[in-house]
Amino acid sequence: MKKLLKIRQATEADLRHILLFEFRNRGWFSQFLPGQVLQQQTEMYFRRLLRSDFKHLQYLVYLPNDVLIGRFNGQILDKKSVEVSYRIAKNFTNQGIAKHVLKHVLIIWASNGITEVYAQVADHNKASIKVLLSCGFEISEVQKNAINLGPEIHDSLVFRWSIAEDLPCNVAKFDSIPVC
Repeated sequence: MKKLLKIRQATEADLRHILLFEFRNRGWFSQFLPGQVLQQQTEMYFRRLLRSDFKHLQYLVYLPNDVLIGRFNGQILDKKSVEVSYRIAKNFTNQGIAKHVLKHVLIIWASNGITEVYAQVADHNKASIKVLLSCGFEISEVQKNAINLGPEIHDSLVFRWSIAEDLPCNVAKFDSIPVC
């Protein structure tokens, strides 16, 4: 399955696919993301994101038939640090896709000077915790009662990945293509 995936940077031409992906998976995503996060992700929000200086940190995962099944987003924290968030459609979870794509994205970001990547995950999101740990992330902080998911409040686990600690291969910058 992973060899059949297309992983690429998002563009404005993908806007319709992104909106459809978010709409189809809203119920699934609401188990892991606060409602206010999902509500702010409108067409205008995505259009601005895809036109911004951060568009190079937005990646999409497509099947060969051009069905969007995942999104990986980076938000710049400082010159060398990014926070990653990602979503995989419910029907494609537990297949190693998130792990495969995250490792790919880490290599690209590292080849472009990013040395630290952070992620926040609700304590009940066992699948994401497993993905992050398998990609070399470590828990750096626990924020008590930080994520409100409707009637339940969860702790937030803050994960950190560092190039110095877990580079998946030797990365060289050659026209922005990682060389392993």
